[in-house]
Amino acid sequence: MGIKRSILLISIFSLAAISACARPPSDITDTPESPDSTPESPDSTPESPDSTPEAPDDDYSPNAPDEAADGYAPPPEAPTPSATFTILPGGSYPELDQICGATDYPIECVRFISPYLNDGIKIDPLNVLKVGIHVATNMTIEALNLARKIRDGPRTSPNAQSCLSVCAENYDLIPDGNELALRAIEERNWSDLRNKLSGDLTSVNTCIDVYHEGNLASPMRDMDSDLLALYRVLLHIAVDMVKF
Repeated sequence: MGIKRSILLISIFSLAAISACARPPSDITDTPESPDSTPESPDSTPESPDSTPEAPDDDYSPNAPDEAADGYAPPPEAPTPSATFTILPGGSYPELDQICGATDYPIECVRFISPYLNDGIKIDPLNVLKVGIHVATNMTIEALNLARKIRDGPRTSPNAQSCLSVCAENYDLIPDGNELALRAIEERNWSDLRNKLSGDLTSVNTCIDVYHEGNLASPMRDMDSDLLALYRVLLHIAVDMVKF
């Protein structure tokens, strides 16, 4: 009897132990191993791509202009002009430089008058004025002919024709006025000289103003500007420099 009871107890304990092994403990968690597919960390410094441009040579200056393939190089900077006004090569006529330099248009004065001077002409305000009046007459006649040609052209608008007619009428008066101005010089009549040159300047201004009033661009703009500058120079010389 005692032996059977002992065998029964042993069987019960064996079944309990088997059940405990079959059920995994709740506080145990399997930790899977890291998969072999985990990528390796890249190098800390990546290689530069092939498209990265090479560094320039040490002697390259980014501020220096490149020379073009055809050998062209930018021109050097213009020299600083001297304090003394001069426009003629080698200072051929310093007296003319001095006279023109006192006017409001010194460059135009020298440019228009110097080609008509020579060593046989004494360069003083009176002779420069005489030469300038002859030059102005020729330039005015040229402007008059151009105004008439453009006015009568088939492609000129009616408004432009009207303006050009005004210019032609005023420029047509100037040559006779210049002849009277030269006569006034011979007669040493300073008042008539001033009045005739003032009338010439008014005629040029009238031509320029008519375009402004009509909101039109003058087809003779450059020529009108040259005449305006020259007649202002002549009037300045006659009023402030010529002494009879």
